[in-house]
Amino acid sequence: MFKKKNLMVIALSLVLVLSVSVQANALFGLFEDEEESKVTEITFWHGMESGANNKVLTKKVQEFNEAHPNIRVNLQSYGAADNAESKVMTSVAGGNPPAMMWMGPHMTGQLAEANALAPVSEFIKNDSDFDKNDIYDSLWKVSSYQGKIYTAPFDANNLGIFYNKDYFKQAGIEELPDTWSEFIEVARKVQENSDAEYGFQVPMGTGEWTVWNWEAFLKQSGGEFLKNNGTEIAFDSKDGAEALQYWVDLKHKHKVATFSQTGAGYKTGNLESGRIAMQVIGPWTMPQLNKTDLNYGTFMLPKQEQRGTSLGGENLYIFRTNEKKEQAAWEFAKYVMSADFQVEYAKQTGYLPVSKSAMNSDEYQKFLDNNPEVRTFTKQMKYGFARPTGPAYPDISSALGKAIEKALYQRITPEEALEEAAKKGQKALNE
Repeated sequence: MFKKKNLMVIALSLVLVLSVSVQANALFGLFEDEEESKVTEITFWHGMESGANNKVLTKKVQEFNEAHPNIRVNLQSYGAADNAESKVMTSVAGGNPPAMMWMGPHMTGQLAEANALAPVSEFIKNDSDFDKNDIYDSLWKVSSYQGKIYTAPFDANNLGIFYNKDYFKQAGIEELPDTWSEFIEVARKVQENSDAEYGFQVPMGTGEWTVWNWEAFLKQSGGEFLKNNGTEIAFDSKDGAEALQYWVDLKHKHKVATFSQTGAGYKTGNLESGRIAMQVIGPWTMPQLNKTDLNYGTFMLPKQEQRGTSLGGENLYIFRTNEKKEQAAWEFAKYVMSADFQVEYAKQTGYLPVSKSAMNSDEYQKFLDNNPEVRTFTKQMKYGFARPTGPAYPDISSALGKAIEKALYQRITPEEALEEAAKKGQKALNE
């Protein structure tokens, strides 16, 4: 009997212990859930295709996450930027956008009109610790639509010429070209007197990369993209036809250029392999090129009537989601615009700093002294201009890209191509 009672007591004790244990585990689990709920997870879409630059971005995001235990930024690639716009608009239409996105500023107006963005100007107004004046004014202008700042500058760049130094030496070229006519002569000379198959590569394809490149040549010829405060198409002009004819002639008249892979004019494979001697590209390609045997240099885009280059770089879009995610995204935006981030990011990726404190820092100036190829792009910033940010721009760019391709294949004249694109572009502006 005694043994049975003892066994019963032991059994009841075990039941009690198990019961308490289960309740304790449930309670601790509740605490863990509460702790986990304090972490705000935000998805960050980006299209950084360079493997080297991707590693830098991943490292900087990890550092942010470690320094902000209540925020977790999750990187997610949207692939090539030219193919990302439809994905972005689909996510907005479906009410499921990412918390943040890395992309050129050309979608600003379109997304602002869709009421999809949490305007950066509101965060700035409510954050007394943030120094807006440290960011270059030109970049705030690029980030704005109808007088309101919608996005945050992430990085900056512009377009210049990368060239094969060994080919130039083979061809006996000692002076870099500065004008359109000089550029043609150098392209011919290097093509005829070096191992280069072609002197230059003209961007081919209907996407934004082609249009963005051509806009620089439009500016150099003295032309405008829009006029009358952005209400009227202006590229269908004599200057516009001259700029497009220049591209056509490089390929078909002077025969010193080839076309890039369709839709991939930003890829440097032909330059790296030695097929071409010169290419229009930006400083972000340097980390990739530095891993090759290519002996390269850079120089400013040649001028015609005036000097000009397309101002680039990506912005950080903060989407309307909920208050916690939007505020977390702003914390990340401030981190990105800080001098500590900008100096290290610029040194490792080739992008240019967006802040004065980063650009003027001793560390970055020393970097420029040791990397003169980058100085080409810092000097060109004063000649840079931004793409329009209005909601009609994507449609205008699409029409223009298709027209440029037709002209490059000589299916229609440059004048006909630009007139065709202008009609479609004006319709988009008027809608």
